Amino acid sequence: MNSLLRALIIIGALSLSITSVYAQSVREYNEQGITYLNQGNFNAAITEFTKAIEADHTNAAGYVNRALAYAKQGKIIDAISDSTQAIEINPKDFKAYTNRGLFFAKQGNNAAAMSDYNEAIEINPKFAGAYKNLGRINYLQRNFKDAIADYNKAIELNPQDIQVYNNRSLVYIKIGDLTDAMADVNKAIEINPKYALAYLVRGVIYFKQKNYIQAISDYTHLIALEPNNEKGYMGRALIYLQENNSYGAIVDLTQVLKIKPNEGRAYFNRAVAYYQSKQYDKAWADVYKAQGLGVKVNADFIAALKSASGK
Repeated sequence: MNSLLRALIIIGALSLSITSVYAQSVREYNEQGITYLNQGNFNAAITEFTKAIEADHTNAAGYVNRALAYAKQGKIIDAISDSTQAIEINPKDFKAYTNRGLFFAKQGNNAAAMSDYNEAIEINPKFAGAYKNLGRINYLQRNFKDAIADYNKAIELNPQDIQVYNNRSLVYIKIGDLTDAMADVNKAIEINPKYALAYLVRGVIYFKQKNYIQAISDYTHLIALEPNNEKGYMGRALIYLQENNSYGAIVDLTQVLKIKPNEGRAYFNRAVAYYQSKQYDKAWADVYKAQGLGVKVNADFIAALKSASGK
């Protein structure tokens, strides 16, 4: 073997070795970044993903991952930028399209979000996540028939996705189909009995059916699963108001305000509870607080409170 050939072989082997080292480094940076991302350490995650990108600017995964970390920090513009970069590197990355669609949706740009979800479906017609997200946009735009069709497809592709059952139940509630709504939310609970949001939705269904005992049971279950979920206390308080249980309503609404101090509706509803229990000064204080937070207080209630309190 002559010296020139030997040198070329050595150089070739060295090149392969360097490429291998770079690939390993990129992979390690991405893996460490994902670990930080799952731990909620978003700054550290961004640092690792940036290292991966700097090591290989054609590394689409680095941009996809960093976009997720930016989104967790509320930096939606940066998240969209990184997702776009990932798509430019790999135009067939359907997950990058889906992620960017989510980021557009957070900006309220539903048209761009739908475009990206449809692009993801075009690339991979079996990606359930894109149908789920598309269903959400159609729901928000009150395209309920299309939303149900999207959720049907998502369930067909992934029958164990509890969020889709729960989301589809919300559509059924909107169109007044409480039977199918109940079936969906029960399916979500069957799959995961600790899925708190399903108890909230089922509580709403029971409330609409005037089945207050079951509604209270579900709101109480929600509170047990998520003690700081103010919606459970609010839902239960509204039932207590219906039943003239002013004490129970006051306790729950006070808890809402501990969790969410600027919840104007809680002040108004508590004013109603104070009115029911003839604590008129406290009712007026809550009325003023609700109005200060932008709640339009019912004129008939103001008139009744004036008459009862003599003010």
